[in-house]
Amino acid sequence: MPVSLTIHSDRGLVYSAFHGDVSEEEFLRHAETIKSDPNFDPSFSEIVDLRGVTELRASTETLRQMAQRESVFYPDSRHVVIAAPGLVFRMARMFQNLAEETRPRLKVVKTPEEAFDYLRGSMSLI
Repeated sequence: MPVSLTIHSDRGLVYSAFHGDVSEEEFLRHAETIKSDPNFDPSFSEIVDLRGVTELRASTETLRQMAQRESVFYPDSRHVVIAAPGLVFRMARMFQNLAEETRPRLKVVKTPEEAFDYLRGSMSLI
């Protein structure tokens, strides 16, 4: 699976980095992978790093379905997606718009610095 998962319990942070060619099935399965990890706590914040993705094979309908699904995190958890400018960034922004109700604290950014700046409002990461 083209994703690595790191849970920083001491920081209250779930960090997922996707890379290479990523299918919609892999995205869909990843939430269950997070949820089943014994170190996961739904109160944590989340960073999803898509900068290493070379191709994202997900339809608009899949993005819509994923956005409508209840998150494995609490509603007040912060979510940050890091994506390089281009198609993957635009797809992440589409997901952000579709997920306004299920993930109201989701933000899409272009750099890790922006991600940590956003999360710094709720925790001390650095």
